Amino acid sequence: MVLAVKERGELTDPRPRAESLSLSIRNLLLAEITGDVLTEAPLVRELAERIRGEMEVVPLSKREAYTWVAGVDAGSQVIPMASRQYAVIGALVYTLPQGGRFYLPPESMCEPYSMGGGGFAGVVNIRREARLYETAREYLLGGGEVELMLVDGPLALSGWWGAAGREEDRRRLVDALNGLLRVCRDRGVTVAGVVKRPSARYLVHYLGLSAETDLSDSYLMHQTLMPGERTDIFSPRTAMRMASRGSQMMDVVQEPVYGFYCRLTREWDVPPIRVDLPAFCLGAVDDVADYCYATSLWGGIPLPIVRADEEVKVSRRFIGDVFSEIISRVGRETGDVSPLAPYWGEGEWMAG
Repeated sequence: MVLAVKERGELTDPRPRAESLSLSIRNLLLAEITGDVLTEAPLVRELAERIRGEMEVVPLSKREAYTWVAGVDAGSQVIPMASRQYAVIGALVYTLPQGGRFYLPPESMCEPYSMGGGGFAGVVNIRREARLYETAREYLLGGGEVELMLVDGPLALSGWWGAAGREEDRRRLVDALNGLLRVCRDRGVTVAGVVKRPSARYLVHYLGLSAETDLSDSYLMHQTLMPGERTDIFSPRTAMRMASRGSQMMDVVQEPVYGFYCRLTREWDVPPIRVDLPAFCLGAVDDVADYCYATSLWGGIPLPIVRADEEVKVSRRFIGDVFSEIISRVGRETGDVSPLAPYWGEGEWMAG
């Protein structure tokens, strides 16, 4: 790019511009994204062929090996007020075929904006995941009987969790996960973590491909697997040790955890999911994989996870309705609702 210098030292681009900023953005994205995809395509095809040659690819069957199954999911929503940040967190177990629901009391948290740097969001995320494992554990301890429990989230903790939240939050997460795995092992319950949007590079490291590509496992598996196929199992812990980073957090999980990727739908825009299983469930890999495939009727996600997600979701519209009630109550009792002002520019949720 050739830049001209004005008298005041400002840099300008002398080339003719598009008629509008929107058109300029369109041209930029069209050129860059298309160019990147076309440039990467030969390497991606080569890597996909190598992966299929080096790792066993297993065909799936639409077979429901389990009758009594539970899906577990957690949800959260942040309320950005001018005074401070609030968040509400909940988790729920949905059981099939009876359609039962189990949940612990939701929890809230409040922090000043002085945390900064996205710290509040990190605390919310890690507490939400901890609540998920705690709710699943308490369901089983309370007498819930299932053959298979699918949780919406990982059982292998990556290095990301080691930097999120506070020390006490990370310890709570680890204790909750270990507690769930311990109860499942003792009671003979098959448990699996379903990662719907995996961004890790476990398999890339495991196969020794990290020096050749910066792409994620999920993207490469989307190009490698055909619908109705899965990879063989691999160890995320071993993969991160091979990468010489990120293994410290994973080592605090007391049960060895293994994973596989599976493509459960023919939809072109839905990448494979990752399924994590503890070592004591490895004898059930085929049963779990086939059950996920047989029940993935919507967007490549197993039905128990879909149902749990529907029940636990905390929408902005719902929070907006609740906040309207708060405004009414504060207005009646004090006559002044200004303390409820939202963070500037973040008030659209108040209208649902």
